[in-house]
Amino acid sequence: MASAFCSHPKTIATPSAPIQPPATRDIEALIERGCYRCLTQALDLAKRRGLSALAFEAATLLTLRANELGMPRELWLTQARDLAGDDPIRTLYLDMVAAVPPDSMSGQRDDLLVETQARNRAQSMLPTWRDALHAGTSSSAFRTYLELTLVCQVDTSRERIEHIDKAVAAIPDVPLLRYRAGICNGRFTRDNIASLTAIQAADAEFVDADFPMGRYLLANTDDANQEEALRRFQSAAAAFPTSVSIALSIGNLYQSWEEWESALTAFDTTLVLMPTHPDAQLGRTISLSQLARHQEAIDAATKLIDGGRWHLGQAFYWRAWNYYNLNENDLARADADRTRTLMVNTAVFLLSGLIEWKAPRRPSAEKEFEQSVAMDFGQCLGALYLGGVRTELSKDVEAIAALQQSRQCYDLSIAVHRAAIDKINNGPGTPASKARGVAREERLIADAERRREQAIKTSEALKQRLAKSSVPASR
Repeated sequence: MASAFCSHPKTIATPSAPIQPPATRDIEALIERGCYRCLTQALDLAKRRGLSALAFEAATLLTLRANELGMPRELWLTQARDLAGDDPIRTLYLDMVAAVPPDSMSGQRDDLLVETQARNRAQSMLPTWRDALHAGTSSSAFRTYLELTLVCQVDTSRERIEHIDKAVAAIPDVPLLRYRAGICNGRFTRDNIASLTAIQAADAEFVDADFPMGRYLLANTDDANQEEALRRFQSAAAAFPTSVSIALSIGNLYQSWEEWESALTAFDTTLVLMPTHPDAQLGRTISLSQLARHQEAIDAATKLIDGGRWHLGQAFYWRAWNYYNLNENDLARADADRTRTLMVNTAVFLLSGLIEWKAPRRPSAEKEFEQSVAMDFGQCLGALYLGGVRTELSKDVEAIAALQQSRQCYDLSIAVHRAAIDKINNGPGTPASKARGVAREERLIADAERRREQAIKTSEALKQRLAKSSVPASR
């Protein structure tokens, strides 16, 4: 008979395999590699694997990098804030990020008093922030990058350069940190160029370095390479098409070359990205003025004026200049008067004199030209115009004196420009930059010679008229 208590085989539990934590080294390597594309890849991977700490680091570094490149940073900053949540340490890091000023060419400006107050507060917080970074639990690369950023861009103390040198000397050989050291605005240009060149030689994807490299190449007074700077800017613009600062840099370079069509295109590109950018609005106004597109220039200047904050003196000046060239003399007069309440220089008096001369209000035109010349004895054109208006006022002796001053001024100007050509030819620079510089000097010489000849002819005619008037009439 079978037992009522049947035994059942025991089930032996198989131990489950331990859950492996998500891999992190590839993400950490991307962050340390440091290029913009590397950081976006790191952020994507960290979010997919649920690695909040690394995702926060990548998003915060992208916020800083966008700021450095003059791009909108809101996309990355929003993600960093979401990842920070209520974590007090991450929130403190974002307070540090908020204290970093935007790139100077990004068009993000605030009231001077507000900016000064923010800068003073940030300076007072630096010791606390640096202590927090040294004691933090985030990766060393992340904390060091943020500390370098604070030292390079927030520190305004007298010891700033000493702090920068000390911080840069202590960084490990990590591309992310070498890049940050290379764009630090307190170090020597030559060192920065060498650092960024080495980074790009090791990693061709580090196109981020093209923008600061372009800036350094323009600032290198020993051997400025403007063509290479432009190539760098264009490479950076292709990689970072939302950068306002890069587009504006291209416009400013073309403007310095007096290549007005190309400058206008670059300024228009900037304004597509930021329609109210004051520097691009002014650049567009000047470019249109030089291209003799007077009504468009007036419209551009008006937009700047309607903004009511930046470059108002220049905006009123160029609008007056364009009104003058369209023979809208009353409008030109009103804007010239407004200009003088905002800025005073020899060009302002010169334009004002031309407006009065066209009116014609010759006595007041004479006073304006006198002011222009008194402010700058090198104002050759002002002296020439002064001689012209005095001629029409029948002030022959005074007119001859002004024309003689104009001739002497142009003699000196021609000599200076010829010496400049020798300096260009014998100095540093590429063949293209030398050719461009020489061509500009030659244009200035040709204009000076033409106006000098005008002063001589008018002066000779006046001397003959005086001589005839002094001969007694025959009986």
